[in-house]
Amino acid sequence: MAVLPSPSNTSQPQAQGFEANLDDLFLRFAVGPGRQMQINTAPLQAQAIQTSETPEDFQQEFGQIYSRTDFRGGEGLDKAHRREGTPTDFSRFWDSKGINVFHADEDTSYSVKLLNDVEQKTLTFTSDNNYLAQTTNGYMYISDASDIYQSTDEGETWTAMTSTSITYTVHGITAFGNDLFVVAGDGGTNKQLLSYVQSTDTWTDESLGSSFTGYFTGIWFAKGGLFVSGKSTTAEYLWESSPFTKNFSGDFQSTSALIVTEPTHEFTDVIDAGAVVLAGHTDGNIYSLKIDGGTWSLKGQTKISFEEVHSLAASEGLVFIGTKGFQSNTGRFFTADLTVADNLYVLTNRQLVKQWDNGVDQSPHSMFVTRDSVYMGIHESTTETNLWRYYLPTAGIARDLSITHTADADAKITGITLTGTTTAQFVSVVNGVGVFKETDTYVETGYIISSLADFYTSEKKQWVGAKLNTNGVSSGTVELATTTVPLDINNVDSPTWEPQISVASGTGGEEEVLELVQGRWMSVKLTITTSDTSQTPEMLSFAVRGFQLVNDLVVDMPINISDQVERPFRKALRINGQGELIYQALRNKEGQNVQLEIFRPDTLLRGIIENVSSPVEEISPRGSVTTYCLVRFRGSKVISTSSSGEGLGIGLLGVKRLG
Repeated sequence: MAVLPSPSNTSQPQAQGFEANLDDLFLRFAVGPGRQMQINTAPLQAQAIQTSETPEDFQQEFGQIYSRTDFRGGEGLDKAHRREGTPTDFSRFWDSKGINVFHADEDTSYSVKLLNDVEQKTLTFTSDNNYLAQTTNGYMYISDASDIYQSTDEGETWTAMTSTSITYTVHGITAFGNDLFVVAGDGGTNKQLLSYVQSTDTWTDESLGSSFTGYFTGIWFAKGGLFVSGKSTTAEYLWESSPFTKNFSGDFQSTSALIVTEPTHEFTDVIDAGAVVLAGHTDGNIYSLKIDGGTWSLKGQTKISFEEVHSLAASEGLVFIGTKGFQSNTGRFFTADLTVADNLYVLTNRQLVKQWDNGVDQSPHSMFVTRDSVYMGIHESTTETNLWRYYLPTAGIARDLSITHTADADAKITGITLTGTTTAQFVSVVNGVGVFKETDTYVETGYIISSLADFYTSEKKQWVGAKLNTNGVSSGTVELATTTVPLDINNVDSPTWEPQISVASGTGGEEEVLELVQGRWMSVKLTITTSDTSQTPEMLSFAVRGFQLVNDLVVDMPINISDQVERPFRKALRINGQGELIYQALRNKEGQNVQLEIFRPDTLLRGIIENVSSPVEEISPRGSVTTYCLVRFRGSKVISTSSSGEGLGIGLLGVKRLG
């Protein structure tokens, strides 16, 4: 009687001529001339033109290519290959420092190069009340406690101004054409509002008349108005007055304030946002002010929950917001749209662009807008403060100028401006530290860390080659290093970064072999170094090539489905219907997930039966008639795992023993 041979009815299967076990179905091979059993690795992917990453960098190669020729999309992209990708992903990366990636408006072609260096000027602060103003003619003024310093040579030298009439600590300074307005106070009820006329070098303590009982906390100039904030024991106020007449008598009364808030918070910034003036407050509100019927009035407010607003900017119809989390040091940078609804001006479509969280207060306390960018200062560690740049054409953000200074836990940037008649250079005020100016020379080194590439698959890859293209390098090097450890894109100094290519002269461009670089992920670190800070090497592009490691095996097996059963050293038997029964059992497993154990060579695999051919009857010149079918199995080897009490086996996969 025909039965399916299985462990339940067959002992010592190898002694009875069985050569494989397919999900508890013992099988005999029909190996012979022209029908050998074959165990092969799955074929490599075929050659193809690579256009998935950067269309400008395609070529015919085995594998796939991850390349970048443009970095203007900015930092913050951790995975290069993601299903929810955006159109700008091809130009984004993970992190950078000391590298200028935003300069598409220059006359020269695009390349990646070093940023300019920064130096500290001889002005050391004695307090944490440091504010910056720049007049129309380019003169700059910085406050330190109750002192004012002036620079008439684009921030190179600073001179203490005398006879300023300032008695108390300065809490704000703003420019009005070539003149200044300054507010000061002692934190109690003593206060001053002073004006300075540059042409006559005259300071005047303006008469305030019967003003509120408290002190001033800030001053700003926007849309022809002078906006002044003040604090009493019961409230925080914001007023508007005319800087043209300087007749402030009676202007600063608690009853005449445009906005009144509770006193534990304060106004931090006032800007011209086009249709309205926006005022930021540490209570999380942004207030909209507008002239209505000839007078200024409140025209709406927007609440950002659990955030303190510390800086504002506006450009190209967008509003930019710098915040600090309530009771935390987390800094955030948002963009938003100014929208009119029911004659109220509110901010909508708020988008978080970047978040900083590194222990110290990392909120943007000052912003500066140019034609194509928004700059903000971020205090990233006790000894390092950086300008970050948000690039309007691509909505990308990245580090720009880097300031290294003496240790200070509160070294935030409170003032940013541009100066220079021929070459524009940044001047930044680092609170409690000093004033810093951009130089004509470059930093010595900088880096870019690319996003992680995996070509949308979790398979391990063999990374086989890399290319680095540069403009002619004559002083310094451009280097490429790689890592396959995803976490180390956060650590530029990790020992897993393996140097691969170094271009010290010429332009590079030849593919270099990567030896024994395997892993699902690949990230690239590009380092530019100069030995002459008057010039910088320039990088054009990089590319790395890899292909998936093929772990699958393809097993082609001729299976004996004859009714005649032949056994080693024993007489053959004929069991009617035996072959058809086995054949139908194989057909039932077609397309199914199965486990295949081959006795010789000793191999255990898991995978699927791809196909089972129709029976083939072969009549040999000598011997019996053989009926067989060809079975194709595709799968991978099962790695043995030793478990206590089970010996050699794969208990974790549900198979407790082998054999």
